Formats: sequence, structure tokens, C-alpha cells
Amino acid sequence: MAVEIYKNFPLRSLNTFRINSYAKYYVELENEKDIEELLENDVFKTERKVILGGGSNTIFSKPTIDALVIKPLIEGINILSEDDESVTIKVGAGENWHNLVLWAVNQNYSGIENLAYIPGTVGAAVVQNLAAYGQTLEDVLVEAETIDLDSGELKVFSKEETKPAYRTSIFKDKYKNRFLITFVTIKLSKIPNYDTHYHGRFSYESLERWLKEIKEPPYTPKDVAMAVTMQRKFKLPSTDELPSCGSFFVNPFVTVEKFHELEKRVDKLQHYPITKMEYDRLDWHDTGQDEIVKIPAGRLLEVLGWRGKWIGNVGTFDRHALIVVSNGKATGEEILDFANKMKQSVLDTFDIELKTEVNIV
Repeated sequence: MAVEIYKNFPLRSLNTFRINSYAKYYVELENEKDIEELLENDVFKTERKVILGGGSNTIFSKPTIDALVIKPLIEGINILSEDDESVTIKVGAGENWHNLVLWAVNQNYSGIENLAYIPGTVGAAVVQNLAAYGQTLEDVLVEAETIDLDSGELKVFSKEETKPAYRTSIFKDKYKNRFLITFVTIKLSKIPNYDTHYHGRFSYESLERWLKEIKEPPYTPKDVAMAVTMQRKFKLPSTDELPSCGSFFVNPFVTVEKFHELEKRVDKLQHYPITKMEYDRLDWHDTGQDEIVKIPAGRLLEVLGWRGKWIGNVGTFDRHALIVVSNGKATGEEILDFANKMKQSVLDTFDIELKTEVNIV
């Protein structure tokens, strides 16, 4: 059966903000044969392309997306090699990310347990360089197989070639919507190497607190994944009840001088090293990493009164000012207008320009 391209396709069910936009053209790719057929299609050759993952980090800014929206659905988890200490696996880019985490921890493999219960696909995790609670995708990434949508050629990117950085990669920036990720290879450890030092201003933000509700140490990767899941369920809204993309902005980097200025104005303002989310901060100040520090955007927004604030169909979650939500009726334009007001208030008050984490289409 030939790959099918749909016209005027509704995207509401394919984004967690439930924005009621339509794609001029839409196609789903379940295997490599589908990709080969798509490359020969006249619509593919003439239309702008937009690659859509799980839709959990995407804002459709217009009622109609004037493009061919491509959704990769390639699944599968296969072990390529292993030894006494590690295992290397190849995963389809369309595989659900949380399902991959569950598969890994059920095998007692370590390296992505702190990334549990994050919505989206494996391919999108590479694009975003997924990071949470002390772990990042780049820590385990080996390579990403892709198709160059300009030439139709296969291109394999090593971890270094993906240029992973904080919440981004070359696929989110320079090569946005050019390379379609098909398979991702990661290397996990058979020796637990998780980080349980994540902490915050509130007790529920402590990973250790949730772990203690499960069992006493030593913990397994599955224990950590369960604790992270419990924490995220408590801390974040259900998108079934409050449509959202999670954190809307990335945490800003500032000089130490700027941080000291801010902490005089913002009570309990935390700061973190920028090179890695090393939450055990007893000695990181001695490593020379603290000329620039990372501060929580949510705290800046909170002191400006944005936590739980609503304007029309859009608001912020009542437990976290960084999480923009809607009542399910908001358009992309309304969401972006609300977010721009948040950005402007931070810029006007603290002279800090927040950068959007979500992908705007």
C-alpha cells in the first residue's frame, strides 16, 4: 500500500496544547519503505516540510500550517551489542520516550531513569537534547540515523555532530526540519549511575523525598524512574485536564555578578552550574564553572505574579509559573501572546530575555 498524504488534516489530537490547527498536507511514516515512497511524491517535492514528533513541545501558531507535516512512527527497540558493563541499543525514532525508559529500567539498565515520564518520542528527545533531574540525552547518545529531506540521502550523525547543548541540538537550530531522524542508538549502563541529588525550593521537588516513599537505598534504576514519575505527576498538570507543553521557557544563564544582584531582589533564588545539572552542589563552585550560572525562570515569573495567573483562555499552572496552560479553547496566537507578555515583564523588571523552549510552527 502506497504511503498516503492527507489534505487539510486536523492536528488538534496531535499536540498536547490541543490547538485546533490544520495541516495543508499530512503524512505518517511507519517504516523506511514509506520514506522512500514519500521522497518521490510530488507534494513532498513542492511543499515546505515540518517534522512533528509527539506534539508535546509544539505550538501551532496559525489556523492552517502551510506545509507538509511529517510524523515519523518508526518503532522498535533492538540490542546491538553488550558486555558486562553496558548495552548498546537501536531505537526507532517514533518510539514513545517513556516506554523506552520503562523498557530500560525493567532490564535494570541505567542512564535514562531520571528522564522518566517525559512525553514525546525518541527522535524528538535527540532534537531537544532531553534533560531532567541530573541526566541528559547526550550522556547516553551514540548516534542518530537520518534522512536528508533536501537530498534524500542517508546521513548518520555522531553524538558530537548533533551538537547537543542545553535543551537544544543542531536539529532544533541549524537543521530544523531538514533531517528526518529515523533511528537513534544509545548506550546504557548495567551498573547504576543515576543522580538523586535534584532539589528545589519546595520539599516535593526533592527526588530523595519521593525515593524514601518507595524504599530504602540502595536504589535500582526502576526505583528512581518511579520516584521521578511520582514527582512529575505531582508537580506538573495532566494535559488531559490542562492542555500544556510543560516548561515554556528555558532557564536563563547569567553572570555571577548578575545573580548576586538578582538574589537581593528575589527571595530564595537558586542557581546551578551550566555545564551539567549537578544538583549535589557541595563542590561545584570550586571547579571554575561558576563564572556563568543558571537560574530558574519560574522563580522570576513567580515573584512577578505569574503563577496561577490567567488571561482569557490561557494561564499558568498554579504550582509552577513556568508552565503555560490553556482551557482547551486557546489558539496558538493566544498562547504566544500570553507568553510574550510573560517575557516582556521579566525583561522590563530584571533585564533578562527569556528564550522559548517550545517549538513554534
